[in-house]
Amino acid sequence: MKDLSSIRRLIEKKSIDYWDFTDSKNVGIHKIASYPATMVSDMQNELIEMVLEVNSGVKNILDPFHGSGVTLVEAEQLGLEPIGMDINPMAYLITKVKLQGICKDTIKKSIENLTDKLYSNAYSYKIHTFNNIDKWFRNDIINSLSKIRSVIQQESDIITKQYLWVCLIDIIRKYSNTRSSTFKLHIKNEHDISRIENNVIDDYINKINCFVEYLPDYDKEYAPKLYLGNSKTLVPDLGEQSVDLICTSPPYGDNATTVTYGQFSILPLYWMDINDINNIDCSLLDNYSSIDSASLGGNYSNSSPIKYNISILESYLKSIDIQKRRKVIKFMNDYLEVLEELAFALKTNRYMVLTLGNRRVDNKVLPLTEITKTFLEERNFHTEVEISRKITSKRIPTRVSRVNNQSVSSMNNEYIIILRKG
Repeated sequence: MKDLSSIRRLIEKKSIDYWDFTDSKNVGIHKIASYPATMVSDMQNELIEMVLEVNSGVKNILDPFHGSGVTLVEAEQLGLEPIGMDINPMAYLITKVKLQGICKDTIKKSIENLTDKLYSNAYSYKIHTFNNIDKWFRNDIINSLSKIRSVIQQESDIITKQYLWVCLIDIIRKYSNTRSSTFKLHIKNEHDISRIENNVIDDYINKINCFVEYLPDYDKEYAPKLYLGNSKTLVPDLGEQSVDLICTSPPYGDNATTVTYGQFSILPLYWMDINDINNIDCSLLDNYSSIDSASLGGNYSNSSPIKYNISILESYLKSIDIQKRRKVIKFMNDYLEVLEELAFALKTNRYMVLTLGNRRVDNKVLPLTEITKTFLEERNFHTEVEISRKITSKRIPTRVSRVNNQSVSSMNNEYIIILRKG
């Protein structure tokens, strides 16, 4: 193993704006389905490669907030065993399909059979329904999506079915009545809804044919270590010193007031057959906000004190409105609890790579990066390097909340913090 401090030297060889990855775009496998605030694949690949260069003993990697699986896919392509967790069933399914791939010997025939049925006027199917479906979809769109749903359900192979569901995600988003300018569920005006041209079937068939080449060939002997659920309860099950590398971008705040991953995902999930998503908690689909409410800091109905004594956090809490304070306390309690479990799971002399942003609450910047470093340094971690980068490729809303009836700009910078466990 090389000198552990050499990762700083590798970072410092790059120019100041290198980590902005201005021209980088997620391509190929990472475009199979849209997801909010995805990581930049080139950046994640480079960070993992740097860790491997200074520590060749790394065999596995954990992302406890894996989202659409960008980090885990890049890590697997570099020869690491991926371990992932996410509370969002749609994120879990996207990542699972990316990692497990498809049966390339049979997928062509499956797509041919599906195409024949979708273009057949004789094919009969049941019109799908769920609460308020008419609000979110035009009647002819409901008809087309119902036909696709029925045909997918008739597929006998679960690996193929999961691929077909993931390919449907962007089609559902494209043809819904929701605005594309926000991750929240806001309806378009009637004029824009009436102008939607129904090419649902054609677009879907193009989609399922497009991504076959980018996915790996399914190996029945390989099962990705992915867990659907809350990292607070899942990380402790990994055990002490079980992980070689942690690389993740945790939420910057509770989903309801930062990035509403759940609201973004709920309509596609309502169209899927949830029996094809392993171990799903059906309560996550109770309403549009259920996933966000179950995420870190999502349930702040009960007032509770801050669990961890960090002076910079305590000073910040005193500076904001008492109602906003409750939300921040609940999120920070959940966030730091997960961080403590991650510190426990990571092996000695191994790295934790965190991509973080400092959001605004009550129009005051929450110093999440400094709180995180302070918390981990008190637990025998050393901050090897901190990188500031402009957010150019990461898809986030430009306006995320309102203060005094005025929208507040989202963050323009985020920070990569590389810490080593002593």
